[in-house]
Amino acid sequence: MNRMRALIKTSPVDTKLDIIDIPEPGRAEVLFRVKAACICGTDLQIYNWSPWARNAGIKLPLVMGHECCGEVVALGSDVQGLKVGDKISAETHVPCQKCYQCLIGAQHICQNLKTFGIHMNGCFADYAILPAVCARKIPAEISYQAGAVMEPLGAAFRSVMEEEVGGANVVILGCGPIGIFAVTSAVTLGAARIVATDISPSRLKLAEKMGADVILNPHQDKLAESILELTGYYGADVVIDASGNVDAIRGAFSFLRKGGRVALLGVPDRTIELELVSQVVLKEAQIKGIHGRKMFSTWIRVENLLAAGKLNIKPAITHVLPLSKWKEGFKLSLSGEACKVILEP
Repeated sequence: MNRMRALIKTSPVDTKLDIIDIPEPGRAEVLFRVKAACICGTDLQIYNWSPWARNAGIKLPLVMGHECCGEVVALGSDVQGLKVGDKISAETHVPCQKCYQCLIGAQHICQNLKTFGIHMNGCFADYAILPAVCARKIPAEISYQAGAVMEPLGAAFRSVMEEEVGGANVVILGCGPIGIFAVTSAVTLGAARIVATDISPSRLKLAEKMGADVILNPHQDKLAESILELTGYYGADVVIDASGNVDAIRGAFSFLRKGGRVALLGVPDRTIELELVSQVVLKEAQIKGIHGRKMFSTWIRVENLLAAGKLNIKPAITHVLPLSKWKEGFKLSLSGEACKVILEP
């Protein structure tokens, strides 16, 4: 059999599940059988052909999807360290391995960075091609479903880990998949108190299930007053933004303590104005942007915790559907009813 199913964005207005040839791996590539693939917010942007998608350098037609886990079935001639049958998870950042950032160990912010499933065909298919540098072999103890969410989980985990949340009061803005993964990461890494915020009651309920100590809805609760009261009027030690909401990010500095730390994972759709003197400079606030995972130090820590059963992610995987029901999966994701939707070819 040399044909496979693939979900293809064929034009700005059309997406279809089609039958195409199974691709062959190049010298530095891996062909793998997709066992589980997750729908991400980026996939929704491509599906809707949003302004971001129109300006992301995407060339159509494109096999969609980038969060996935599978089994190696063929290797390019130059690939080392992998063999047929290995279980792999996909790191979606594809580095050039030649630029300054790559040479100093910062491949995740490569000067010439490409993205699997955006600048090259992705994983909503029976089989997919992945650059070998991005094929991360994972322990047998990690399920294919867990392996498929390691990409977004890794970004959330890295933000929590680098902000040193052990014993800290942490506020997580936004309880979509990244925010939910930040909650469980903060629990695992020993945060003293976790406050999760969102406007969706169902997402807040899931955050509570994942270990949030306090849930707040900015449409119903006074965030700054509530968080200041919870922290003895010092303010939060750490704020992690997974919302990308301009008002939420700006407002966070009002309840960040002096010397507090802010990690930004969300992607706002417009410029943010901050009162730098009172809210950043005089507070000595530290602001860090987080662009995905570090290759591969973040992965190693997440793998260890998942394999040991010490990172609870099961409640975040709310729906598992066959690839043939991709329309239902996208509808669930777009509605906000789901957290992570997994498609299984």
